[in-house]
Amino acid sequence: MAEVQVGKHRLFYDDQGTGEPLVLLSGLGGDHRAFGVSIRHFSSRFRVLAVDNRDSGRSDRADGPYSTADLADDVAGWLDQLGITRASVLGHSLGGLIAQELVIRHPSKVARLILASTHAGSNPWRKAVIESWIIARKALESGDFARVTMPLLVAPPFFHVPPQVDGLIRFAERNEWPQSADAFERQARAAIDHDARGRLGSFRVATLVLAGGLDLVNPLPVAQELADQIPGAQLEIMPMVGHLPHIENGPKFREVVGRFLESSS
Repeated sequence: MAEVQVGKHRLFYDDQGTGEPLVLLSGLGGDHRAFGVSIRHFSSRFRVLAVDNRDSGRSDRADGPYSTADLADDVAGWLDQLGITRASVLGHSLGGLIAQELVIRHPSKVARLILASTHAGSNPWRKAVIESWIIARKALESGDFARVTMPLLVAPPFFHVPPQVDGLIRFAERNEWPQSADAFERQARAAIDHDARGRLGSFRVATLVLAGGLDLVNPLPVAQELADQIPGAQLEIMPMVGHLPHIENGPKFREVVGRFLESSS
């Protein structure tokens, strides 16, 4: 792990491989560890960089509220510190919201864009879901929080293999740099307030919208809405997975992402 100072925050990141930069942006509550297998896989062809957003992983905790635009500016500043002028960007969930703002605010920095399990703007149901997570996170330790939220995050087939369910819970429990309830809430409220609808038509970057066929958090109509608003965007649906395609069916996820990166190069 390495670190850079961007504004008031130290941002830690993983940096593996050589070649064209590929940036991975994690979802709500997550950090670079969520992409561990993907980092190793793609580092054979790319320089893969996975950053811990402020308020997650080893990066500094914030001292007040912020927006997905602020998080996108963090990413832009981080890339500037590394001397990277242009990179392919893969954002999952909250990471996809950050990636949208990165293209809007810093379009020259994004060579190709992959938006996984994400949306263009919130709605009352999704806001209610996230508000319920904020309440649960304040009441529960990380392992129990994972147990409570998992039925919304992964599709039913995932539960047919109990060891992988237990593994995901242990993954949350064994985090060396746990996220506090306050930090989770700040990230969650940034996600709640995100709305890029009406601004996505300016995109001039090859874009893949990747959705789980059984995603309850961002259902297929939401993914379709996102893809429809981005000129030329491709929509790829992964059947039988939910909100965590990179975990529920990692081989297929890496195949889809790799194919898009190769075809749009």
